Amino acid sequence: MTGAVATVASALVFSGCTIGDPAPLDSTSSESATGPTLPEAESRESSSISPTLPASSTQDSSKAADAQAALDAAVSAAVTRFGGQAGIAVADGQGVIAAGQTGPAAAWSTSKVPLAIAAHRAGVADPATISSAITFSDNQAAEQMWHALGTGEEAAAAVGSVLAEAGNGSTRVQPQVTRPGFSAFGQTQWSVSDQARFASRLGCLDGADQVLSAMQVSDPAQGYGLRQFVGARMKGGWGPDESGAYEVRQLGIVSLEGTPVALALFAHPQEGTYEAGQAMLSTMTEELKAAQVTWPSAACS
Repeated sequence: MTGAVATVASALVFSGCTIGDPAPLDSTSSESATGPTLPEAESRESSSISPTLPASSTQDSSKAADAQAALDAAVSAAVTRFGGQAGIAVADGQGVIAAGQTGPAAAWSTSKVPLAIAAHRAGVADPATISSAITFSDNQAAEQMWHALGTGEEAAAAVGSVLAEAGNGSTRVQPQVTRPGFSAFGQTQWSVSDQARFASRLGCLDGADQVLSAMQVSDPAQGYGLRQFVGARMKGGWGPDESGAYEVRQLGIVSLEGTPVALALFAHPQEGTYEAGQAMLSTMTEELKAAQVTWPSAACS
């Protein structure tokens, strides 16, 4: 896999954390017991298209190029150290800059964010259920919200509506279980670019406040990657593919140089362990922290 460059969409509005060792695998976590794999036919190749910058201003173009270089370096560092595949994206609500593995991949429990918003809007999720599903990634709490929304198709439509409001109208929520033992919604194919776009607009969504609050509470078992940024509002997801190799994902909003930045990360380490996936995400976030870059600001924070 190569840490290739992805496209820059639309005009970006620019404005103006610490990382530790990855948390050990929590053998009691319910996350690894649910979630889908990627369909064998799903392409997971990285983009090799050079960014096309808007003709708005030389200054903005330079900032976009700097951000792109920082993302490329973050992916390269993770893949050089751990092998496998990695992807990362930042967004400002209008455009996205991404690098590495940018094709759709299993959402795992990152899909619980739009699910919790949909359930809250429908009045079928109390604060305790949202906290369990979002902060601690409890699968039973998430399944409870999913089934409370109706049939699989009805629940998928409700969650899809939330995604569409956040600029993810082309992302199709999986309505039915396609892999026994794994949730339907976790099998949704969601790219890092779309996840970053979703995170950027998360603060604008009706009914998202309670979910964002739950995203800000730290679970000791998930103290890696974006969680190492002070005050991060993030949600992780992880699980094994058909071969048993782990994929680890995170999306959220963090503060970089005082700027709220919407991010999404993906890791699929060569050795296939959850611990290596955690370390890959932490490696990428370490690189971002060290980068001297003016990052695009989240549209709604």
